Amino acid sequence: MTIPAPLADVLAEIGDRFPELADDPVLARSLLENVTSMIADAHERYAAGAADGSIVSDRYLDPDHLATGALHAEHAQHPAGAMLAAEMLFDAYLPVFVDEVGASTTEQVLRAARALHAGVWSRFPAGAIAYTEALRQRVTTTNLDSRAQIARDLHDRVAHGVLAGLQRLDLVLLTDPPPAERTDQLEAAGRLLRAALTDVQDLAVSLHARVGDDRLDDALRRHVDDLFPGDDRLTITTTGTPGVLPNWKAEEALTILLEALTNRRKHAPGSTAVVTVEWTTAAVVAVVRDDGPGFTPGADADGRLGQRTMRERAGILGARLDVESAPGAGTTVRLTVPRGSL
Repeated sequence: MTIPAPLADVLAEIGDRFPELADDPVLARSLLENVTSMIADAHERYAAGAADGSIVSDRYLDPDHLATGALHAEHAQHPAGAMLAAEMLFDAYLPVFVDEVGASTTEQVLRAARALHAGVWSRFPAGAIAYTEALRQRVTTTNLDSRAQIARDLHDRVAHGVLAGLQRLDLVLLTDPPPAERTDQLEAAGRLLRAALTDVQDLAVSLHARVGDDRLDDALRRHVDDLFPGDDRLTITTTGTPGVLPNWKAEEALTILLEALTNRRKHAPGSTAVVTVEWTTAAVVAVVRDDGPGFTPGADADGRLGQRTMRERAGILGARLDVESAPGAGTTVRLTVPRGSL
């Protein structure tokens, strides 16, 4: 597809401001298609004399625009970025558009401005609605997955540990074994029940994870002290200039990191783990790395280790979650959270 030079200049300017659009082939193609469609629509409006008014937000729910909003949500592109790109398009292309339609009088220039405005902004109601709906569905899915995981933990870990401990106690009471064997059975029951109690405490701390007024790394240290007291094989370091994330982002990020550390205790007990939190101007990058047995990545591992829920939470944040592991090679979980006020 041949792109006219003026349009190519505008797209290059938008690409410089939003490199994530230019670098992603799907988003770059969507941007080109949408901008081309906006300008064609503006030309049709001007030619038809249908741009007497430029208020369009109450009239458009085009399926193509809904699909664009859903695509942006899938790629964690907030509507605010699209709105800024639209402002850049309008500002940079208006003189070109005025020249293209041959507007010379003040009335014609005003009509051209209204036509271009309507062509650009008619996309946003549907796009914003689709983006919001996609996020709502993602939040609902994440909450349902979290509830399902809690139910599995209660059934598979807590209930199993309590039942096994009670069976040891019943065995002692019913068989009246010799003193030495009786002591062994009681100690085994105690270990099982204490492990079940630890699982309940872990769930309680995870459910009540709060960042509050702390920075993300400070809140993580506080919760680690509660969840893993005395664990001298776990260290947390901070690099860069620490800052403050929007509270809702920090809460979700904290939940993801605590889940990664809880997985380490479940599946790599006794391993050495290092958490690094790197603050940059663009993002916060938190890495949880252990030298445990590792695992083979795949769908089964995603479900067993709670990665599906972690990925859903990262998606809500507009963050990226990468998990690297292999048998005998340890596990690395990397969470990249974009900084900003949204």
